[in-house]
Amino acid sequence: MSLSPAVPASLAAAQAEFSARLRASGAADKSCTRGMTLYRNIIRENISDVLQNVFPLFCCKRDKSAVYQLVDRFVNQHHSTQPEFHQIATELLLFVREKELLSPYDLALVEYEWLIYAVEIDDSEVPFPQPIRQKPARLHNVDVIPNPTLRIIALPFWLKEGEPCDEEIPLHNYYAVYRKHNNEIYQKRLHLTDVHLLSGLNNQTTAVSLEQLQTQVACSFSTLPLHVWLEANNNDELLSLKYRG
Repeated sequence: MSLSPAVPASLAAAQAEFSARLRASGAADKSCTRGMTLYRNIIRENISDVLQNVFPLFCCKRDKSAVYQLVDRFVNQHHSTQPEFHQIATELLLFVREKELLSPYDLALVEYEWLIYAVEIDDSEVPFPQPIRQKPARLHNVDVIPNPTLRIIALPFWLKEGEPCDEEIPLHNYYAVYRKHNNEIYQKRLHLTDVHLLSGLNNQTTAVSLEQLQTQVACSFSTLPLHVWLEANNNDELLSLKYRG
């Protein structure tokens, strides 16, 4: 049996000191070497770039000093372990949630922008839309497939051309955020019926047959014209039909 060698105490101490100096705020450590200062600045600039590229709407509401202060607190207080660009964006979201640094409105804005980014980098292939030429009663052996990039979010503001509007609005506005086959990001405002049906499709581990969807609609949404709903959401690429056999 082989054992992993223990890290020498002197090396562990040196690593801890290096990490502490790297994370310390500028005012907290004046003894850094020129190389350490340069490395600290590069790390903070990289994180600032992530913050401003992934969360531009959030950053537009703050001056540069407030953005830098958030970056400095993140480096100093949050022990993230993944250096990749998308992981830093996720770690920033986790950090502001954990520390409760933002108002509910601003947190929702950050979550919305993170969701946009997550949909953008999702490597799922979105199928080319096919028109529905028959009414549901004439369709057989068909599965209803949600867009693989589809995410549903409730926001305390409504969106106009992808950006928040602060007029008087209901408490929650539901939106689908997803990518179309042409790789463009779309946001579509949803009714509660849409949320219920699309969430049901999205949460299934296996395909939902058209017959199952028809039964669900008949039980819960008897006045919903299923053909119109399917056609509209198929055209918007929120879902597609897959023929079996």
